Amino acid sequence: MTAGLTHGQTAALVRLADSAFPSGAFSHSFGLETAIAEGRVHDEETLAGWLDGYLVDAWATLDGAALALALRDGVDAEMLDGVVTAATHAPEVRAANARMSAAVFDAYAAMGITSSRLRAYDEAVRAGRALGVPALAFGLAYDALEICWEPAFVACASATLAGLAAVGTRAVPLGQRATARVLWNARDAIERALAEAAAMTSPEELGAQAPAQEIDALAHRLLDGRLFAS
Repeated sequence: MTAGLTHGQTAALVRLADSAFPSGAFSHSFGLETAIAEGRVHDEETLAGWLDGYLVDAWATLDGAALALALRDGVDAEMLDGVVTAATHAPEVRAANARMSAAVFDAYAAMGITSSRLRAYDEAVRAGRALGVPALAFGLAYDALEICWEPAFVACASATLAGLAAVGTRAVPLGQRATARVLWNARDAIERALAEAAAMTSPEELGAQAPAQEIDALAHRLLDGRLFAS
């Protein structure tokens, strides 16, 4: 899948997908904290199950599919942003997406990553015409670096899982080896997520299909003593 990438593109792919990239993702659980607080996620196996459902049935068919349509088919990012935002029901998740996208754009500016499409999307977010979707922001950076959509999708999916797995490390809690094993064993989930996104051919098809994870995201604001912002 990464055949044809230059060494520079490969290095950029790894850097942008690093869980330490300054996107602010470490502050958000996207509903996972709810499942942990309610005892449904309490060990390595249950964390892996929650992450699988989130990636394949929620992220891949909405955020990830938007990335695919933007990079593979050239669909306008601002329009896709509106579709993803409308399909994101939890206000905390919409706010998290906005904050993370702003942080990502600021990091790109500092790093010198730019393109006409990336600038246009950044301007739309800053002007309030778009809310901000991190998968689209990351995707357009990969596009600016001439990295095709499939490795870009895998990198973004991997970074998404790494951020959520770190929530499990802190909140379950889990040891670092257990977390590493969860992420290593998620390779099949990433392949299935890629297939789900690849099947999407128009913005009208986008939508999350993981009601349990969506309910967790909606219920998060009701938790007492939250560790995470979403």
